[in-house]
Amino acid sequence: MIRLPLSILIVVLRPLVPFFKKRLNFERQNFLEEECRSFKKDNLKADYCFEISSEGELEQVRPLIEAVLKSEKKVEIIYSSPSVEVKCHNLYKSHPELIRLFRLPLLSASPVNILYFQSVWEWVSAPVVVFCRYDFFPELLTLKLFKKKFILVSGAFKKTSWFKLQSFMCFDVVIAATDKEKENFTKLFSGTPKKVFSCDFRVPRITARMQKAAEVLAQKDVLTTYIDVLKALPADQKIILGSAWPSDMPILKDEKLIAAIREKKLHLLIAPHKLDDEFVLRLKQSCIELFGEENVGVVNNQTTYTHHPVVILQMGGVLCELYSLFSLSYVGGGYERSIHSVLEPFVSNNAVVVGPKVGRSTEYDLASSLLPDEIHVLNRADSFYTIKESMNLETLNRSKREELRVESAREMKAVIAELLG
Repeated sequence: MIRLPLSILIVVLRPLVPFFKKRLNFERQNFLEEECRSFKKDNLKADYCFEISSEGELEQVRPLIEAVLKSEKKVEIIYSSPSVEVKCHNLYKSHPELIRLFRLPLLSASPVNILYFQSVWEWVSAPVVVFCRYDFFPELLTLKLFKKKFILVSGAFKKTSWFKLQSFMCFDVVIAATDKEKENFTKLFSGTPKKVFSCDFRVPRITARMQKAAEVLAQKDVLTTYIDVLKALPADQKIILGSAWPSDMPILKDEKLIAAIREKKLHLLIAPHKLDDEFVLRLKQSCIELFGEENVGVVNNQTTYTHHPVVILQMGGVLCELYSLFSLSYVGGGYERSIHSVLEPFVSNNAVVVGPKVGRSTEYDLASSLLPDEIHVLNRADSFYTIKESMNLETLNRSKREELRVESAREMKAVIAELLG
């Protein structure tokens, strides 16, 4: 009820505030699209409702969603970021009878559906609500008042607050992100009947993509020549920068690294975090300043590889697969809010280097707990090449990673059996 007056004010102000207008138009699509039609309107009931924020959260819970769909059970998916919209709609298209989608009404929340205003309470029909990571929106937590069962996936005590601790107590089952986080939840829930597991669903997901990497990459005709070049290069002569931002480019400011690239003794592949032309151009300009225009090329769906020692790949959906062709990766985002997925290269048998913003990443916690000598945090951006030269990429601990892949698959199977019966 508290949110309704605020939502009314935001709707009134929307013509004056571009962000409000854009977000409200995004949320209003719930009223217009068939895939957003609540199961309740057809006198049906979903079995599970999944709340996700963006692509990372979708990948975390995807194995659970797939297990539910495989059982022919109905699924509701609530998402808050436009960045994950395409993937959610693709899921709907693959199972239109079993899936409904709902954009979280951050600005138009209301106890009832009317005009611009939308009610999560009226839309959700499932008796079980699965949250991912840390997006504990009050209007979703209040679903507990309707006697819903709450499950938390990838739970962690990152940036713990009073509100977060109170939110944790709403959950009946928690799948902790790491064994250490499992211990934290077990202590918090001491004396209660709540269940706590430890499993990162991302590892089996990444493993499955690794196994199909060659098949996926072979479907990209524009990459055929480039993939052959990468396969032929020795491990210590190639580096991949995954999910790179312009703020990551200072790690390349090393005279020895620059000389090695200019002399074509080292190959650098950069996969941008964003694929729009403006973002890619910023990365390209930074590289040209360091390595010279003749050494930098962009590969996309229209442009093939032309033997540049620095390649910026303007193509989505293949980064995880490309990691399998490297032994050393730098993962971007460490000079933004937080590093991006380190499990993708780590599980793919890479030594990993990241920037300093690792505090929010449970993936970093997991990797560093297993092989602390094979995931490195840059205290100084220009120390990247020094770290690279100190490594023996031929002796990376692949057996420990295989143990992680096997154990994670076993844990995931057990957790899904417990949660889905």
